[in-house]
Amino acid sequence: LYLPLFFLLAGLCAYIFIFSEPKEDYHSINITGADWGNLDVLIENQDKKQLDVDIEGKTVAVFFGYLACPDFCPNHLSKMVLVKNKLPEKIRDQFAVIFISVDPERDKTLNLKKFVRSFDKNFDGFVPDKVHLSVLKDEFKLVVNKSEKNEFGNYLVDHYTYTYLYDENKNLRLLIPFEMSVDQIVKDIKGVTRG
Repeated sequence: LYLPLFFLLAGLCAYIFIFSEPKEDYHSINITGADWGNLDVLIENQDKKQLDVDIEGKTVAVFFGYLACPDFCPNHLSKMVLVKNKLPEKIRDQFAVIFISVDPERDKTLNLKKFVRSFDKNFDGFVPDKVHLSVLKDEFKLVVNKSEKNEFGNYLVDHYTYTYLYDENKNLRLLIPFEMSVDQIVKDIKGVTRG
């Protein structure tokens, strides 16, 4: 009685193992199929079409920050340079990095472009106006909190430090936490680009 049952269960397990689709194995947070974070909301609604980079058919990494950011933003850009340089050449040539400001009160697109291109000449970004930023907050589930101004009129902006990774079809696939290593990010980008 038990032997046929054993073979039945063993056969069922073998079938599931052989014919089931392999699960994606990412270090990042897999959000494939999310109904938010639409890249076109970011691209199409820009005032005066400020992005110079062509993202058609590319794997795109998007993150939000601001020019006066003391730590995360410059560190993140440095990390993206290392990531890009570790990617295989074919993927590297199809990898775009976009930095979006969450501080339209102080940042200007020209200054932001100069800043990001000091890390890599192909990195790009822009400063949305306040209306577009409000739309982006909703679409990208952003939390942006401005601190009180100090005696010199300066302030900090608390913001999400996730990177949004899109595949070549503009589908949002992964949320990359800031603390992930360069090698882990490279592996995930390879996985998204293959898939």
